[in-house]
Amino acid sequence: MNFRAKQVGKIVVIVFLVGSIIFISFAAGMIFYANFSGSAQAAQLTTTLPLFPSNAGANQSTSITNNQNIPPEFATFWEAWNYLNKEFYGDIPPDNERVYGSIRGMVASFNDQHTAFIDPVRAAIMRENIQGSFSGIGATVRMDEAGRLMIVDPMPGQPAFLAGIHPNDMVLAVDGQSVEGLSLFEAVLLIRGPTDSTVVLTILREGEPEPFDISIVRAEIELEVVEFEMLDSLSGEHNIGYVRLTQFSKGAAEKITEAIEELFAQGATTLVFDLRSNPGGLLSEAVNVGSLFIDDGTIVIERTKEGEDKIFEAKRNFRVAVDTPLIILVNGGSASASEIVAGAMQDVNRATIIGEQTFGKGSVQLPHRLSDGSELRVTIAEWLTPAGRQIHGEGITPDVVVEMTFEQFEQGLDPQLDEAVKFLSEATGE
Repeated sequence: MNFRAKQVGKIVVIVFLVGSIIFISFAAGMIFYANFSGSAQAAQLTTTLPLFPSNAGANQSTSITNNQNIPPEFATFWEAWNYLNKEFYGDIPPDNERVYGSIRGMVASFNDQHTAFIDPVRAAIMRENIQGSFSGIGATVRMDEAGRLMIVDPMPGQPAFLAGIHPNDMVLAVDGQSVEGLSLFEAVLLIRGPTDSTVVLTILREGEPEPFDISIVRAEIELEVVEFEMLDSLSGEHNIGYVRLTQFSKGAAEKITEAIEELFAQGATTLVFDLRSNPGGLLSEAVNVGSLFIDDGTIVIERTKEGEDKIFEAKRNFRVAVDTPLIILVNGGSASASEIVAGAMQDVNRATIIGEQTFGKGSVQLPHRLSDGSELRVTIAEWLTPAGRQIHGEGITPDVVVEMTFEQFEQGLDPQLDEAVKFLSEATGE
């Protein structure tokens, strides 16, 4: 079986709620603390906006800045609001659109793409998707430092890859609608849609003189969580066990345990654990999976804004391969829980990491449902490796860097897996 050729495309994860995992077709992997029906509701933000003059009162000379109900730090905002209402030549946007635009601007000033505002319509769509399945294009994206939507990883065999989307493509518009100014969440929601429907992405690609459109037929993505097989060493001995995890969903550690035990039964004496294009999942499963490979020690540190650290230690009842030579494969689509596991194994010198720099998603978000049905997601903590290394914005640097070109990708070649086989063969004298 050629695992590179059949490598399963990973539908991108936009929300991971502790206790449940939500897949959405196009975003960066994330893990959130709370479910809408859980502690997030207890912490709901339901602040009512202060009153302001509507469009109907645009010709009135209300002195908004003298309103004692308005905090003094908002005086400049209301001055600008009043001048626009009175003097703008043209159609004045509805009040709610201007308020949402102001909130987006405020959120953007925090310079964190994972802290985001989502308007009521898009928030309602997202909440509906929590209850059921949905379709997408099968790609990982991020916002770059300039707020541009970038393709990180078009997954093999998935609609984006098949339509010709490349890594590092910049998405300018979706079905003709610009994504400029939208949060990562809002841009993703434009791309999602029903199975077999078509979405048109306007792409700017390095080396191309002008933007161009690519039509992609959305599909429902079904994944095998765990795949495994035996590989030959360089000497031809059939003794390398290969395990691939596509998502850290509930029960992932149990499935990996079953796979490893089957590989051991077939004669595996070394292991390759493939976390490429795995955008993450449940924090609890990240801890459980990391616990499979070490006797004891720290898997991840969670640090709050107050500087308090919560230590997640390995669980001794999960150990299955603590002494087996281990390689972990990563790439730019490896994020969140994948980076937690890779970083932990690297810090405790348990595994050699091979591949490319990982995504760099190591923060925790708490969702708040606002009084009008809109939603605010706030970064409240970050994850650190056992040695205290920052994951967020940094990623995990492999011990052995091996890049894979798009041409190799298309041809079914896998230099990263080849390097893992070579490394294990030489390390064990095969």
